[in-house]
Amino acid sequence: MEVQEKMEREVSLKELFWNILFAWRKLICFGVVFAVLLCGMKYLLDLRSDSAASAPDLEQLEDELSEDELRQVIEARNLKERIEEYEQYLETSVLMQLDPYKRQVLELQYYVETDYTFNYTQDTERDYTSDLMSLYYNYIMSGEMSKNVIADAELSQSQANISELWSVAQAGTSISIKITCPEEKKMDAIAKSIKEQLSTKETEYQSVGEHKLKLLGESKNVVVDTALSDRKNTISNNIVTLNTQLNNLKANMSDLQLSILDSGQDEAEDEKEQEISMKPGISFKYLAAGCVLGIFLVCAWITCTMIFTAKLQNPEEIRTLYGVRLLGEVAAENGRKRFLSVIDDKLLTIKNRRRKTLSAQQQMKVIAASAALSCRQRGIERVYLTGSEYEKIDARTLELLKNELRAQKLKIEEGANIYYDAHSLERGTEIGNMLFVEQKGQSIYDEIYNELNLAKEQKNYIMGIVVLV
Repeated sequence: MEVQEKMEREVSLKELFWNILFAWRKLICFGVVFAVLLCGMKYLLDLRSDSAASAPDLEQLEDELSEDELRQVIEARNLKERIEEYEQYLETSVLMQLDPYKRQVLELQYYVETDYTFNYTQDTERDYTSDLMSLYYNYIMSGEMSKNVIADAELSQSQANISELWSVAQAGTSISIKITCPEEKKMDAIAKSIKEQLSTKETEYQSVGEHKLKLLGESKNVVVDTALSDRKNTISNNIVTLNTQLNNLKANMSDLQLSILDSGQDEAEDEKEQEISMKPGISFKYLAAGCVLGIFLVCAWITCTMIFTAKLQNPEEIRTLYGVRLLGEVAAENGRKRFLSVIDDKLLTIKNRRRKTLSAQQQMKVIAASAALSCRQRGIERVYLTGSEYEKIDARTLELLKNELRAQKLKIEEGANIYYDAHSLERGTEIGNMLFVEQKGQSIYDEIYNELNLAKEQKNYIMGIVVLV
């Protein structure tokens, strides 16, 4: 019988695809681990760079200055801060954006009429008029009224901005409310909200003393607000004055003082920017990249394992590589339940959707029947079971195979790898009929070559190979 020569093994892309799918646990695990690792590394690097960038040693530079020089720098910083506050107020305040010469004002005038009377001939009661006036004044100036006005009129302004546009004057038992609203169309809604709230308060304040709150007048006017004009001019003049003081102070500073002053300003600006955009945090981009990297590494590892592995990967390779009959493949029993094994079962069902699924018992019956037919044709009564990794094969599955062969009236003997076990070789050669049992992912290609070639050299009849998957 000719000795089997080695052949190059081909990798099945279909088998590679399914091997990757069945490794879904590793894909998830490595995806999560690398996502956390990559994101964590990026966070640590950002944290380190942030610390390094935000640590220009101003303290060491300031130590080189004299007390007078340091005082000048501190004074200059204070001037710059005041200038920035004024400029920011001019830019952000709604009141400062108004035209003082065309200011639209809503004015409501109220009069409080009480039932209090003074009688010299009777015991006098305490005059509660001033208490009522204080209650109304405080409520109008409180944040509650302005908050309700913003909600009722659906204003886009904040409560802080509205408070600047709101003024209240009290004289005796009269109250004057003046409101400026940049949203001209909302004037009627504002007036309605104020009148409803004061009407409600009139009912509540009756417990203080009997009175009537009368609306004397409601008007909308365009006025010249000289106070607003003066206020804007005052702030602008303050900015000019402070800039002049700052320039005079900087003119007498050394290069080191100017450098420290500018560094302090740059540091403050950088801190604001870092708080918004450069502050270290979790990057979802790196999370996704880490997850993809972990999945790619698992796929690459499975691919390399299939290409460079020394162990049997596919039962069909028995035919293509060794030219030996494949009697059948049997699913080896596995008593250990893996986590979420139902997913593996679903994947296996999809993989074998075009094949009829048989139980291990049925598969063994088919294999035993096929082997028995070959034995009857050749007048064989005894069969020797062996394999390259025979001692490592699942005992229950092997016992099931032997029982089915015995049921076919065949006498069974077994032994270890004939290439390494002399007694097994002698006993197998005496019987002369060998049935090899190998296991996917465990039997080694070269060991299978060695045992098959040795069996052929000893003129043994090779019935075929059963592969456990």
